Amino acid sequence: MPSEPLKICNSCRRKFLTPDEFLSNTSRWRICDQGHLWYNCSCHSTGIILKGKFDWYNPSQQLSANAQSIFNKISSQTQLPHLPNYVMELQRMMEDPNATAEQMAKLVKYDSLLAATILRVANNQKIRDGQQIKSLSHAIVFIGVDSLRDMVLIAAVSRFQLKTRVFSGKDFWEKAFFTGRIAEFLVEKLNLEFTAELAFLAGSTCNIGKIVQAIIDPITADSYASELSNMDIMGNWTDAEQRHKGYDHSVLGEIGGALWGFPEELLESIALHHQSPRLAKTRVLGLWEVAAFANQLSHWVIPGENHQMDSRLFKELALRFKISPELLDTFQTQLDGMRRTQLIA
Repeated sequence: MPSEPLKICNSCRRKFLTPDEFLSNTSRWRICDQGHLWYNCSCHSTGIILKGKFDWYNPSQQLSANAQSIFNKISSQTQLPHLPNYVMELQRMMEDPNATAEQMAKLVKYDSLLAATILRVANNQKIRDGQQIKSLSHAIVFIGVDSLRDMVLIAAVSRFQLKTRVFSGKDFWEKAFFTGRIAEFLVEKLNLEFTAELAFLAGSTCNIGKIVQAIIDPITADSYASELSNMDIMGNWTDAEQRHKGYDHSVLGEIGGALWGFPEELLESIALHHQSPRLAKTRVLGLWEVAAFANQLSHWVIPGENHQMDSRLFKELALRFKISPELLDTFQTQLDGMRRTQLIA
């Protein structure tokens, strides 16, 4: 007699018979603030396992060996916050073919940052496509469910409360969103084969490990932030990590991104945004390289942050993207104008 399935997907009706089959045919596992376990089936629909139903799931199963080791250390000392339940419900609504953009907009309105981000991205597309965005629900239709799903995640993570005194979450996200806009800029100016929305998300989240550091050890995050503004020390965040023998924020970002259900392409950008493009396995530019270059360009453009650049990586990326010194000068002027516009907004 066949065994009863652990779960049946509501969308594709796939039956999951064993824990191994469950884990190998699903992705983006995350736990909400009510303790329920959410995941994506291979058909991309969102499912939920109520708290306490299964005891075999461990978040570290999704991580690289290095990240697993660090996760096991930090999870015994502190717990990373879970995503709000309303975020999960909104994501599930996005998988419902009967859900309307108006219903989604009604939920989105409760998060002003998310609503503003959706409208900004949609209006950027409007400029390119010549359409007029009339409402939040129109913007949701315009940008599409795939992009909205990940914007919801970022908006939720940006709401996490930090106990730091020097490291500023507000400043971090302003810089992160600017980096995302630079990634958009690169895709558009260089005609790269990524959507501007995906580039924005990759650029905005590549440094999410700094938020994880601020959550698990606020004192160390404050030390790093203080040293970045100390004229006698200078350097960048990675230099501070090495001085203190701290965790690599790329690995911390992988841990946070996996626990919060970030998609694979964003996890790759998080993990590799400080890697040399010489290690790229293909001639085709990767999204992680777009995020890496956007990250270095943000340091280059923002006044007082030149010392945070990795000069070697910056030059390697410029060469990888085939950008001449003359074009870089043009980019600097345009990006500075974009930065000033963001400050005014």
